[in-house]
Amino acid sequence: MKKTIGIVLIALLLAAVMAGCGATTPPATTAPAANVTEAPAANNTEAPVSILAGIVKTGGSTSVEKVMNALRFQFVEDNPGVTVEYEANGSGDGIKNTISGQYELGHSSRELKTDGTEDGLTAIAYAIDGIAIVVHPDNGVESLTKDQIKKIYTGEIKNWSEVGGEDGLVTVITREESSGTRAAFAEIVGLEKKDDDATKIVAEATTCGDTGTVQTTVAGNNKAIGYLSYSDVNENAVKTVKYEDVAITVETLKDGSYKLMREFFLLTKDGETLSEAAQAFVDFVTGTEGQAIVAANKLLPK
Repeated sequence: MKKTIGIVLIALLLAAVMAGCGATTPPATTAPAANVTEAPAANNTEAPVSILAGIVKTGGSTSVEKVMNALRFQFVEDNPGVTVEYEANGSGDGIKNTISGQYELGHSSRELKTDGTEDGLTAIAYAIDGIAIVVHPDNGVESLTKDQIKKIYTGEIKNWSEVGGEDGLVTVITREESSGTRAAFAEIVGLEKKDDDATKIVAEATTCGDTGTVQTTVAGNNKAIGYLSYSDVNENAVKTVKYEDVAITVETLKDGSYKLMREFFLLTKDGETLSEAAQAFVDFVTGTEGQAIVAANKLLPK
């Protein structure tokens, strides 16, 4: 009996030892880091936009000076790497210098001639402007007809008393021959028709080289009459006269009842590709933001 118990105890002991050795689990180890190049973090920002840079040479009409300065200053503020130069020297020079390539963009306040002398250009209209007839604030004349204005400018009417004003000789103020404002004014009123001496502006007229000089000349002479872009009128310096009994306002320009009006144009040379900066400027002027600036300067957007 004692022998049997001893055998059982030995058997149990051996079984326990064998179980402990066979069930041992090797300790966990940390795997070596994989040799993998980490993917770059996702870029959540937009691709960088190319920054405009360069000089855009422009010039021409003085009538567009006020609105063009407003347009180019805003454009340059938005694109500080760009310079938009502007020489105010009249529509004639704007056209001529764009044809020659001196200007990348020209400015004209009249339509291009169709006689072949101004071929090779594309005119991009961006605003409609009224031409205001202006006199000294002390002048009692309130309205003039088309015929009266024509007769004043040809010298047939010489005294303000002939059109309802006080006695006094009329001082006629006009622009230089290359002026777009002069061309538009003359065409509408019926002046300067070819080979027609009866339509020629009176020789005694005072000729001014730009819009500002017309205004200051009229403001300093209570017998003077002139014409200039409505967007440039300083109502503290001169008085606008009704044309065919219609006052010049944004509203009368919009509804077409005021007939003395013309368009403002940007000019490009046919066959020439604009620089990136110049094309961006054209797009700005004709786009939503530029047209809002046009409207803010007493002009009609296109």
